Amino acid sequence: MKRGPEKKKPLTIIWDFDGTILPLAPFDSEQSLLRYRMNLREEPFGWLKKAYVKAIVYADRRERLRKIFKKSYIRLLKGTPSGVLDDVSRDLAEKIPAADRKVFRQLKTDGYEMMVLSCGTADLSERVLRFAGISDCFSRIAGNRFQYEADRIAGMQLQLPNPKDKLGMIEKLNLSLDRTMVVGDGYTDLPLLKRALIPVIIDRSGRKKKQFTSRHFYFISSVPEIMNIIAEKDNRR
Repeated sequence: MKRGPEKKKPLTIIWDFDGTILPLAPFDSEQSLLRYRMNLREEPFGWLKKAYVKAIVYADRRERLRKIFKKSYIRLLKGTPSGVLDDVSRDLAEKIPAADRKVFRQLKTDGYEMMVLSCGTADLSERVLRFAGISDCFSRIAGNRFQYEADRIAGMQLQLPNPKDKLGMIEKLNLSLDRTMVVGDGYTDLPLLKRALIPVIIDRSGRKKKQFTSRHFYFISSVPEIMNIIAEKDNRR
């Protein structure tokens, strides 16, 4: 009996976290953690340290002083009880719309392998996705991880501190970028976006398209729009 054409395996979808899965409203997960920590009732920061937090968060939101932000972030959070991460992540999870969660579950059902590669804090990404009820949709959640002593933050293991480190992770996982869709929101995703078969920028504000106008990227304003791109590509295969 003659067999029909064999259906190709679904693409691997690589997601960024902050600004991509987690909308910025207006702060990302690391900025939110710092802001929560500076006002912690049991151990609040003094006014000078609060002013410093506000200054580096302001700079980070404008994609400035990246290395200084990460070093300051780690130093300022030393000694913070690990339970604070749950408090912050529970609130952040509510910012992921129900329609987005439905898409992630549908993609998993359809057989797409998905992973999160972030230059942010994996401890936060994992918790936010768990509280949102969608952590099982992702085969891997990679980023930078806190180190703990006596249940308090003592430092950080930097696994993906820079955008190019995401490419290194792809090589370690033996993934071929010409079989991937990469979904990000900007600077930290560029090395992967430039090499991906299907590079997608999520642009909720409408400003990213102007910033990356010279790139041959797909632009979407919400996560559910990813299904239109997938349908278009599937029809061409």
